[in-house]
Amino acid sequence: MALKILFCASEATPFAKTGGLADVAGSLPEALAALGCDVRLLLPLYPTVERSENAAKILAEWIPIPVGIHTYHVHFWQWRRPSSYPVYFVEKDEFFHRPNLYVHPVRGDYEDNAQRFITFSRAVYALCKHLEWIPDVLHLHDWQTACAAAYRHFLWRYDPAFSHVRTLLTIHNLAHQGLFPEPYFTLTGLPQEAYTIDGMEFYGQCNFLKAGIAYSHRISTVSPRYAREILEPKQGFGLDGILRRRQDDLVGILNGIDVERWDPSHDPLIPAPFDVERLEGKKVCKDHVMQELGFPEAVKDDPLCVVVSRLVHQKGIDLILDALDDMMDLSVCLAVLGTGDPHLEKLLGQAQSRHPDRVRVVLAFDDALAHRLEAGGDLFLMPSRYEPCGLNQMYSMRYGTLPIVSATGGLDDSVVDAAQNPQTGTGFKFYEHTREAFLGALKTALEVYRNAPQWRDMQRRAMSEDFSWGRAARSYLTLYEDMVSGSR
Repeated sequence: MALKILFCASEATPFAKTGGLADVAGSLPEALAALGCDVRLLLPLYPTVERSENAAKILAEWIPIPVGIHTYHVHFWQWRRPSSYPVYFVEKDEFFHRPNLYVHPVRGDYEDNAQRFITFSRAVYALCKHLEWIPDVLHLHDWQTACAAAYRHFLWRYDPAFSHVRTLLTIHNLAHQGLFPEPYFTLTGLPQEAYTIDGMEFYGQCNFLKAGIAYSHRISTVSPRYAREILEPKQGFGLDGILRRRQDDLVGILNGIDVERWDPSHDPLIPAPFDVERLEGKKVCKDHVMQELGFPEAVKDDPLCVVVSRLVHQKGIDLILDALDDMMDLSVCLAVLGTGDPHLEKLLGQAQSRHPDRVRVVLAFDDALAHRLEAGGDLFLMPSRYEPCGLNQMYSMRYGTLPIVSATGGLDDSVVDAAQNPQTGTGFKFYEHTREAFLGALKTALEVYRNAPQWRDMQRRAMSEDFSWGRAARSYLTLYEDMVSGSR
């Protein structure tokens, strides 16, 4: 009998996206469906979701959801368009019909985020009962749905139909925890015993993610290395203690990428196709993007380093800026695409003014240009301070643009360091987050770049790596089967 899996997430492509969570929730269910799972997805109904008769149909109306002393009423919708798995939505315009998912553009986090995602989490049970479809595994994602694990533990398991359900919480970024003042606990409707140091209490606050960690049957992260890193104070963000207590139930599974959308042999957004056997088109892509960005003819054959990133401290953009003048002495060019911290944006603009022949900065979100940079670059720079998984290093390898990465999280798991493994290397790592270590990795990469046959061999190895969601889905299926084997 097919395993029944309900994905509960606050965002998923193509319906709504702010980060990597949306890529996982939008792609992994399809890969699991291809493996024979009965998988379904539940999302909030945001304004980005089309509500026309042809797009979605109403399933149920005025479903009561208790939140503290209030009872909110929600509607359930189902996506009508062709899909390999059903997608359901929770409609509550008071909470979800907003231009941004979590944050007001001026005031910061929405003041009612607790009420919004308590409502969404409690709607999980109501939807399952309405459908008369009870999952074997409730797959929760990040703090926005983590409370559902506590509801299952304290409330839902006493329903005989729900007693066998197992919960899996995937942590995409431990830095985001859903912290609220202590009085917000009363909104959850959970018994007082859930608000303890072993439950969701966190230094006098109510921590939604901690509730998921405490009460889920299993916990996963988006890479094996990140699963180890969050057990230590440096990257545990205050939750390393409870994670160490749960470490026997913690597993890291590396995310995948959309290998159809990111395929240099059939990418409509790049000027010339290429693949492992025919790399000639990559030179066409480099020439095109160098010309598009206005690099002078004199530098067009120099190594092109590219960055496609949020311009924030976590991503190590300041490290690139600190090393920039030395990079220019190595006769490389640098192209940066992204938006983020205004201070970093300003410093990047100053860097372009200081090195007008070799630096180009585009402060924008431009998906088409991102594809052209991945296709036309020689080296991709990703010096993150921490990186739960990371996707751009995988895109880069698929396009033969060899990554230079810090050895952290998913970057360490997905890139094989050519300095330590010359015969199997797919990129270059540095192991201390310092300017000197970063420049050392860059110099090693440039030595390989100057050896054309060695460079081509390394490009082909990188392009041949399997980062498909099919690989990740097989690992999740094994985890699901292990979870339910004792519950049936």
